[in-house]
Amino acid sequence: MKTRIAFFTTLLLAAALHAQDGKTFHTSTGTRLQSQKEIEDIGEINEQQGGSKWRVNVSGRGQYTSNALLSGNNTSSDFLFLPTIEVGYHTPLGKHFSFDLATKIEAAILADHSDRSFVGYSAIATLDYTCKPGVPRAYVSVEPYRYDAFDSGELATEAVGFTGGFDWGHSFNAGRSVVFAGTSYSYYLADPSIDSRSTVRGVIGLAHQIRTNLTGQAYYQYQYSDYTDFGRNDSRNVLAGNLLYQFREHLFGTVNVSWVNNDSSQQRASYQGVSAGLGLTLQY
Repeated sequence: MKTRIAFFTTLLLAAALHAQDGKTFHTSTGTRLQSQKEIEDIGEINEQQGGSKWRVNVSGRGQYTSNALLSGNNTSSDFLFLPTIEVGYHTPLGKHFSFDLATKIEAAILADHSDRSFVGYSAIATLDYTCKPGVPRAYVSVEPYRYDAFDSGELATEAVGFTGGFDWGHSFNAGRSVVFAGTSYSYYLADPSIDSRSTVRGVIGLAHQIRTNLTGQAYYQYQYSDYTDFGRNDSRNVLAGNLLYQFREHLFGTVNVSWVNNDSSQQRASYQGVSAGLGLTLQY
């Protein structure tokens, strides 16, 4: 039981801190597209299991958002379909290091604001270091990505992200509960250059094994982004909760809710939004 909840917590931290941050998309006419990490709940439970070094995840999720335009306060509700295919490989490198490589194809299809739908291609290579159990894990990663408008196929944005960070978790309650925290710094070199930015983020949260096959998580995340070529600074606060239910050995269901408040020096980029979603993942 203790092993299971600690394993899930490692995945929660990876999703909340180590995954790509919100990617701001622009078309050639300057239209702002929906961001994948603003569509998705940041830090959603990753439905992986231990075992094989290779992994394949196929998932689909329906998501309601109160603010698809990411402008103002809950002004443009919409429903999204979020399919994802991921292939990954993980291997230890000696006693303290490990290496992980993941490639992903994902899409966001909006029901009402279809002009903001997109498809994305990304990969992330991560090297991490753990001195011993109970101390923070350190990691560095490189992540190239490209996102295109779904209908036209035109480039929305592409970049290479460089990230370094630390995360840590401590189990209690006979191993059924884990408190976790972490911080990271990323720099994204983007095309168009208006999307180039440095980002600092931190998270603190709690994960709890409610039942043998049901795990819950609640967390708070803060993120600060400085757009280096645009004179823009964003400060984002996120409150979120997730539930992960294991139906069978390789089949998982998720429920997620989140509230986001993004305060930007560019007034049109300031927004608040609430989202909720249901998903299924098949993992091998």
